[in-house]
Amino acid sequence: MKKKQYGRIDLVKALDYAKRNFEIKGDTSKYGYRIEGKVPYENYMSNETWASFLNEMPQPYRKQFEDADGGETKVKKNGRAGLCPPKMASYGSSSRFIYQYSKDIKGISFEKQLPTHVGPKPANLDGFLQKDDIEKYVEAKCKEIYGNHKEIEVSEAYKKVYDFIYKNHSKFEYVDKKKTCKYRNHFRCTFKYKGQEIIHFDIKQLICHFLGITADILEHQKQGISICFIYLIFNPHTETLFTGEIERFKDEIFKLYDDTIKEIQRFGDMKWLFETIMEYQSEHLRLTKVDYSFDFKLVDQNNYIAELKC
Repeated sequence: MKKKQYGRIDLVKALDYAKRNFEIKGDTSKYGYRIEGKVPYENYMSNETWASFLNEMPQPYRKQFEDADGGETKVKKNGRAGLCPPKMASYGSSSRFIYQYSKDIKGISFEKQLPTHVGPKPANLDGFLQKDDIEKYVEAKCKEIYGNHKEIEVSEAYKKVYDFIYKNHSKFEYVDKKKTCKYRNHFRCTFKYKGQEIIHFDIKQLICHFLGITADILEHQKQGISICFIYLIFNPHTETLFTGEIERFKDEIFKLYDDTIKEIQRFGDMKWLFETIMEYQSEHLRLTKVDYSFDFKLVDQNNYIAELKC
């Protein structure tokens, strides 16, 4: 019996399938995660492929992913859906994406946590590499940009941060939608930059990351430190194969990727944002400022390794 090529399809799953098709080179045994009593997850590795993937992962890396907040390597419950495959077993998983491209870089670590001293949770950085007095942080995105960040739920604790950024840079703003939230002490908002709504770029998360990094610099008084923040996004124009039912999503995926890149580039070099958040944390934590340098690199899988190594 011929194996089913696709399960339920939407925009996000179409990217999963296109990445999968490119990687498996026609070997259908490599996909279709099975959970007893459920239809196989065709956009995930097969159980056997996943087991082999984990077994080949060096133990330090495996522990970092196992200990991560997201439960990347574990079968877990997901509301009404019941048990779901490990998130990292998805062909479109960002943790899988960064691991595959970073695992051979000496000194790399994954899932680094830094307290922000603002929100209830720490900042979770996908990758970290220290080279002498240069600290390189990596945020990886794969299928996340095909969701919608136009209206998101945020802890009330961040309002004072957003207000501080707006006070210093009025081109950045947020609009409180005054809607009921799932969690207590949260609000729903839309971010804007230069008057345009931010739809695909997760600016909320980037601000959280910058809060964690700046707090770490100030608390440890890292005089003269150089920070390089690498924003890694999977480029669907390469390393994908759209066939059959998913071909109808190809142009839309390409367009949304291109739109996301333009959204990020609209912010410029990000130094102004990092410096503003550094200023906020210095006042908030009452800590002495230090000399530092900051660089922001927007990359994809085609130039990421060269950027990380340089």
